[in-house]
Amino acid sequence: MSILIEALKSLFKKPFTRMYPKEKLKPCKRFRGRINYYPERCIGCRMCERYCPVGAVKFKEKGKIDFDLGICVLCGMCQDVCPTKPKAINIRNDFEFSSSDKKKLVNLTKKQ
Repeated sequence: MSILIEALKSLFKKPFTRMYPKEKLKPCKRFRGRINYYPERCIGCRMCERYCPVGAVKFKEKGKIDFDLGICVLCGMCQDVCPTKPKAINIRNDFEFSSSDKKKLVNLTKKQ
């Protein structure tokens, strides 16, 4: 009987969760999400590759870097060690970049 009472109480309460696709979440100011890469600012120092703790950054040549967001832990080290002003690597607060195919997560960086 107590389950029925709880179910009736829940019918009139405001939902605790958000309706995600309809109600977009606004991440906090310091949230780290998708990586922005600006190849024209890159000087080819390879610091981003050297300091990435999980090896998600693969340096090809000056201006060409692969970011594997499937293994990236979004620590922000690549952005912190980039010596250029303005930075060649910036981290946005965009978090909607999931995929069921691992190959689609490589080089998913895009400028905005």
